[in-house]
Amino acid sequence: MVDNVDSGTQIAAIVRNSPSAAPVKLAETSKERQVKAATDKIEVKQPDVKITEVARDAAAEKSNSLESLDRMGDELREAISALNAALEKTPTKALITKDEQLNRYIVRIADKASGEIVREIPSEALLKFARNLQELKGLIFDASL
Repeated sequence: MVDNVDSGTQIAAIVRNSPSAAPVKLAETSKERQVKAATDKIEVKQPDVKITEVARDAAAEKSNSLESLDRMGDELREAISALNAALEKTPTKALITKDEQLNRYIVRIADKASGEIVREIPSEALLKFARNLQELKGLIFDASL
């Protein structure tokens, strides 16, 4: 009597060594036919614009933006100097500073003689609110996004 394992091994060896042995192809399922039909219809279109052109345009735009910001900063510094020069002739003086935390300019009008702050734009209460809001924003939103 032949062992089932030996007969199965022998049959597999015969099939492998047979010259007419071709791979067995299973019938396609309807799902496979649908996927094949869908992928046959998909056309891959190449973009009309090359990435090097986009990168060059972006670099030029960045350079223009930086130059514009530099010019605006220079103009702002000149305006502050002119304003301070005009205010030197009055009994009050203007102290213009920049709050680095908020990235905003603060204008304080003070009496020359006493140094007392007459007016502050924006007000201290508004600046405190903005700082608190800035801290709250850091807690609510993830900075990595």
